[in-house]
Amino acid sequence: MPHQDQPLSVKMAAPFCILLLVVLLSQVVGVYVSNSFLASGGFKGYWILSRLVLPFIVVFLLAIPLKHLYFSRPTINRETLIFMGVLFGLLLCLFVYLQFFAADYLSHYRHGRSLEGLRESGAFQRFLIFTASTIIGWEVIHRGFLLGGGQYCLTKHYKVNPAAAAVIMTIIVCIFEVLFHIKKPIYEAVGMIFASPLLSYLTLKTRSLWPALTFHLLIELAFGFSAFYYSVS
Repeated sequence: MPHQDQPLSVKMAAPFCILLLVVLLSQVVGVYVSNSFLASGGFKGYWILSRLVLPFIVVFLLAIPLKHLYFSRPTINRETLIFMGVLFGLLLCLFVYLQFFAADYLSHYRHGRSLEGLRESGAFQRFLIFTASTIIGWEVIHRGFLLGGGQYCLTKHYKVNPAAAAVIMTIIVCIFEVLFHIKKPIYEAVGMIFASPLLSYLTLKTRSLWPALTFHLLIELAFGFSAFYYSVS
């Protein structure tokens, strides 16, 4: 009997471990090689391959139903509307902070260049292209592939309570996102400690990753306008 239980436990653990390993390798390798996959004008070809193409291949091989990856239309009710209102208020606070109190932080991305020079060089346009090629893939791999796929593996193979599985995966997603931002200014890593669980909670409540993706995009736009156009030098 013990010899029969061991292979079964390994088989049960495999899908969940594969999910974590794929996301980890995608992010770690991407830090070093993504610039080698520039398609044009800052478009990150590597992120498209690693955060969209590769996850769908893994999902197919692990037989994870797509309906569990939060690609569906969001479910909106009074509670989710209130929560999104709170998130929008926090977004406005972030924008004010970036406009008036984050000159040292934003100078890291300006590399000492003036706002006039950044405008003339078309840096903001390239930033928008970069954002378009990363945000969608980022949310798919974290709020879809990792959060949704991890929940499915925990509940399907380990028989974990769905609520507990949601908490576990929210924490794991947060760890992944914080670790990825450590190589950036520390403000971003600290911010992800709070932002990641909020965006994951929004995904869980709406049963869709699109609201979280929208807020993530708004955050990037607030940062972009502040860095390249409106905030004080």
